[in-house]
Amino acid sequence: MIKKGVSKSERGVVLLIVLVVVAILTTIVVDLIYFTDVDMEIALNSRNRVKAGYLAKSGIYLVAGALREKTLEELAGFTSILDSRTDDRNGLWSIRVPQYPIGDGIVSLEVLDERSKINLNALVNQRSNIVDKQVKVQIEELSRFLNVDGGKSRDFVASLINWLDRPIKGAKNDQEANGAREGYYMGLSSPYRIKDGPLDSVEEIKLIRGMDDEYYAKIKDFVTIYPPDKRVSFSTAPVIVMKAVLKSATVSAIGRQTTGDPSDVPDDVAESIAEAIIEERADNPVIDRKKVNEIIKDVDPTLLIAAGISGVVQLNGKSDVFSVKARAMLGDIDPTVKSVLAVLYKPASSGNKSNPPKVEIISWKEL
Repeated sequence: MIKKGVSKSERGVVLLIVLVVVAILTTIVVDLIYFTDVDMEIALNSRNRVKAGYLAKSGIYLVAGALREKTLEELAGFTSILDSRTDDRNGLWSIRVPQYPIGDGIVSLEVLDERSKINLNALVNQRSNIVDKQVKVQIEELSRFLNVDGGKSRDFVASLINWLDRPIKGAKNDQEANGAREGYYMGLSSPYRIKDGPLDSVEEIKLIRGMDDEYYAKIKDFVTIYPPDKRVSFSTAPVIVMKAVLKSATVSAIGRQTTGDPSDVPDDVAESIAEAIIEERADNPVIDRKKVNEIIKDVDPTLLIAAGISGVVQLNGKSDVFSVKARAMLGDIDPTVKSVLAVLYKPASSGNKSNPPKVEIISWKEL
């Protein structure tokens, strides 16, 4: 005879098994939901990073397009409602647009004129290895105005010359006896070779003897590597740079004998000239070489530095090399941020307003 039904103990075992299975399935489902959420969050973050990257890039192209159609001075006026410009007396002149909506994100833009700075690469001619004494004075005087120790700055400038000059047949290499040479760098605990060529970034000067963190923090915003020559735009240069450039106008660039001395333009006179230029810029944003010489003559008629000024001050006062930083932000809570640093070159206008020259991108770095 077959026994019907199930005993209480058997029913209890079945219930226990069901509960265990349900618990396991619940854990699996919860894990699946969790990992699905994680995967979705990763995908969303990845998408936002890509979108933010494209937004930052679009900011660079927006500036390039605007610069193609307008001069920097016109662009400054065009963005005057949106931008906030740094004090052009003590800081670097710039255009800053703190929040510019593009798509579903926000892009902040900063445009700096590289012509407002002293070009370190212009210190040594890359074809002849000849040292430009005017640029040498500019770096030394800039360092002095920044309260850098004189011995430290002289060591750096001498070492920078040896870093920049190249092995050229018939030209002297490592020509500064007081500057660091290959052996110094190879003898360091973490050795590296001397560059023997132009700087690829301002940050590279940290590798050169004489430069330390304190010196770099003081000088980094006033030097550049990009303009194709040493001429500085007095339309945008800060006071400290103009003073160094004015002092350098007293010496011959490549002559065997120095024809003058930086002290020929006293510090107070250089300060007065720079201040007069700042005042002129309030009404006239373009300060060409002719206007610079007029202001010098008004401040001190005895200064005969017009010939030197022709070599160090930009002729038309209009900018052609710009560094641009675009920072894109996507999202309100814990936003995704991407930045692009670029350097743009605007060739001289051909005079054809209907077809202005294209703005070239000469440097690009994504952060």
